[in-house]
Amino acid sequence: MSAQGSAWERWLIPGLLFYFTLQVIIRVTGSPVLDLDEAEMLVVTQWWLAGYSGQPPLYAWVQKLAFQVLGVNLLALSVVKNALLLLTYVFVYLSARRLMPDPRLAVLATLSLLLIPQVAWESQRDLTHSVMVTTVTSASVYVLLRWLERPTLAHYLLLGLLLGLGILSKYNYALFASAVLSVLLSLPRGRALLLTPRILLSAGVAALVLAPHVFWFFGTGELGTRSMEKMDFGGGLWPLSGLTSLTIAVIAFLTPLWVVLLAVFRRDFMSALAGRGNPSVSGEFPLRRYLIAVTVFLVGMVLFLGVAHFKDRWMLPLFLLFPLYIFSGLPAAALSPARVRAFVAICLAVPGLVLLIMTGRVHEWPALEGQHRYSYPFETMAEEIRRAGFHQGLIVADRAFIAGNLRFRMQESSAAYPGVSRSGLSCGPGEDLLVAWDAQRSAEPSASLRDWLAGELQIDISGVDFQVLHDEASGAALGVMLISSNVSRLEDHC
Repeated sequence: MSAQGSAWERWLIPGLLFYFTLQVIIRVTGSPVLDLDEAEMLVVTQWWLAGYSGQPPLYAWVQKLAFQVLGVNLLALSVVKNALLLLTYVFVYLSARRLMPDPRLAVLATLSLLLIPQVAWESQRDLTHSVMVTTVTSASVYVLLRWLERPTLAHYLLLGLLLGLGILSKYNYALFASAVLSVLLSLPRGRALLLTPRILLSAGVAALVLAPHVFWFFGTGELGTRSMEKMDFGGGLWPLSGLTSLTIAVIAFLTPLWVVLLAVFRRDFMSALAGRGNPSVSGEFPLRRYLIAVTVFLVGMVLFLGVAHFKDRWMLPLFLLFPLYIFSGLPAAALSPARVRAFVAICLAVPGLVLLIMTGRVHEWPALEGQHRYSYPFETMAEEIRRAGFHQGLIVADRAFIAGNLRFRMQESSAAYPGVSRSGLSCGPGEDLLVAWDAQRSAEPSASLRDWLAGELQIDISGVDFQVLHDEASGAALGVMLISSNVSRLEDHC
């Protein structure tokens, strides 16, 4: 190991820890308004359930534990997010060290995650389930490489555990696992390790972890499959629409990473991309074969399942291995001092930019005021709601953003919205019902909100008086309807 490589390794993890600690500090000291996924967590973490919505429950379980330890606050929200992101980088680095003999390549592969917008920016801005599945995927790759090297009983059990946790993170993990399985079955060693009685232990652990959620999924009807509607099956000029959307999503996910790699490493990058690098550095798991398998599965989803729409964030667990593939194929000779300085400088500029933008967003800089959700006047709205007579009960809003933010300020109350399971709701005697909606979108409660109240709580709000709370400074308008417990008998329906 070179002295330079050793120095890089010593600074990598402490540097990442410092960066994510800064992110926690920025968020905790910023606006108390919750973004979309943060607000969703305030709703779904009210109960321990096997499922909550169209997304699997693992992130909600971890967040609920954090709330119980740290309290229901911004610190708990930010610590969970940034701890998971830190673990993603750590596991990618550990995998890179097993794949690459030169520690400099491993460090550069890890830093290259900063050039993937969905990892460096979107995951920090407002993602939850995608963050969790990325972390579990990175851990799975590391354990997979360890298992291929030393197939111990512990590694078989860990593989089963991670398979279960991956699907409980986000359903697209199943596509990652399928691609990995297809690659292993194409390899003599992979088949030898899979076709053994020990693999039944892996399957048993995975089944045990997944069983509660599987029963919930098939017992909830359309609630469990709600997220699949985003794929727009058969929409547009299928299959052209699906293949076009897939291509755009993959390119968007890998940009600007591939642009910077091409600009800095040039022919060496093209050689690595074409798979002409040293195959011995890929160990027992050929990364190129995996990326091909993932691509084939995605195209198959278009051609055989009719998927017509893809989002670049869905690629997080699928193409996370792209940097490992490229850097495992780069020769040490490609790491000239000038190239390394240029690549590291670009990578390190990204976290500085992200910190600057996040500070501006959550601290409501004057230039950005009123231009994002963090400036929504929930504090003022909550005070007006209290003055109107609502102090404790059930908050039902038209979307998670409003339900979660109102509950954040009224933690003695429960909250729900259409699209989330109400299985854990409990309403005590004397509690009131608050119905709230975005009056900028609709002057009156939407049909979906009315239908949810009628179907889930058997409460008809037709003809009930409501008021619209306005905030002149921000232009926000919140519709609210207060129904007394004397009228609603809420406890009979929760």
